Amino acid sequence: MTYAVVRWLGYLAAFGVIGATVFRLWLAPRIAGMATVPMQALVDRGVLAGRMASVVLALTLLGKLYLQSRSMIEPDEPLSPEIIRLVIASAWGKGWLAQATVALVAMTGWWAMTRPALARPAAAVVALSAVGLVLALPLTGHAIGLPAAGRLGYPLTVLHAGAGAIWLGTLGIMLVVVLRRPDPSVRLGPLVRAFSTVALPAGIVTIGCGLVVAWRYVGGFDALIATVYGNVLLVKIGALAGIAAAGAYNWRIVLPRLEIGQPAPISRSATLETVVGLILLAITAVLVSLPAPGETPP
Repeated sequence: MTYAVVRWLGYLAAFGVIGATVFRLWLAPRIAGMATVPMQALVDRGVLAGRMASVVLALTLLGKLYLQSRSMIEPDEPLSPEIIRLVIASAWGKGWLAQATVALVAMTGWWAMTRPALARPAAAVVALSAVGLVLALPLTGHAIGLPAAGRLGYPLTVLHAGAGAIWLGTLGIMLVVVLRRPDPSVRLGPLVRAFSTVALPAGIVTIGCGLVVAWRYVGGFDALIATVYGNVLLVKIGALAGIAAAGAYNWRIVLPRLEIGQPAPISRSATLETVVGLILLAITAVLVSLPAPGETPP
């Protein structure tokens, strides 16, 4: 249970880092020309969110290394440097090292973002860390260690996790930075429209790749119904469908109202979509710790 919680926090932090990157480098420049928007204040909040997410990501990685190392020894046995070195030398450890390196790069980039003289190179570092994080996320999960994943397991999981982070991570950052307590001077229509141009294709890729990966892991309807992994996967699919429905509502109902200046419950609907996203990531954290059908339990 502790490992699942740490893994969940790690997912939240990773999605936050990627979402803050999309907000800062993609959305902010596209709405910067709107004089009614206090752009610098929004940018500063987004940078702060990115910095906090990168720090939490680094802390969760330390927690994962500790818990993974503890799992290699008896509960009453002291943890030694030799065990930690063995864990780092494993396939899981190499993936962990890649994630840790990316986390350090992200922390450096987001720190530099607060220095005006370093803003331009910092943007490149932040973008690089986001791409590296997408590539590194699957390296400690089923995409690498599960035979059923095959050659397509890693690239499909990269697309699934990366697109999901762009979709839900950016939404979460927008909720924290702008939507939770909207400033009356902020025109939300153009902002939500700019987000929808990213969220719609990202959502399609997330769902499509996720379904393909899930089917490869379970292997058939029998395993989907008769195994714990399959049952948890069904719950995850249900949560994903709920997020997709909330996103469709925002896109087809809320956004058109915002664009013509009518009031719309964007704060409530975005909060609902984000909360279901948090639940989805919690389910994913549990799912990763379960043996897939046909896999020998640890």
